[in-house]
Amino acid sequence: MQTVVYRVKGPTWGIAIDLTAGSASAAAPPAGAERISNRIWLDTTPVLEHPPSDRSGLRLTPDEVGWLRHGLGLATEAIEAARPPGRHTVVTVHRVLFPAADFQVEGLAGAIVEWSGKEFGIPEVAVGLSFDRAANRFLFDWQPHRGPREQESAECAPPGIYVAVL
Repeated sequence: MQTVVYRVKGPTWGIAIDLTAGSASAAAPPAGAERISNRIWLDTTPVLEHPPSDRSGLRLTPDEVGWLRHGLGLATEAIEAARPPGRHTVVTVHRVLFPAADFQVEGLAGAIVEWSGKEFGIPEVAVGLSFDRAANRFLFDWQPHRGPREQESAECAPPGIYVAVL
């Protein structure tokens, strides 16, 4: 289990998220975890049921967990390639902590992407990031891990910009 300290700095504010998660290998699909891909599973039970007042983490909403799913989904191809064939990988998110003043929900995807890189030793997932001063928000452009040939063909495709309204 390890903690990633995810930080994005902008001109007037930033995103600060501490995410603690662990991974385990299993021979069979795990009960209680959500399928992200054929062999990658996400267990967010600890952060969905976390006591909200103990100051060691936050209880996440289902929408916030959706951004964890999105981020892990971006890294699944690389994770599966790095893990033993025929085995399932369960990622369990144990703790998430962020100040309300320095938080944007999409940052949860960025945090788990960064955690995945450290946990599994996979290449970084390309995340284009810009700041919209008029909206006072960060804009994320998500690109899953791709091999060199796939990356060349993807350069012709329009990027997907995700902006959540809080």
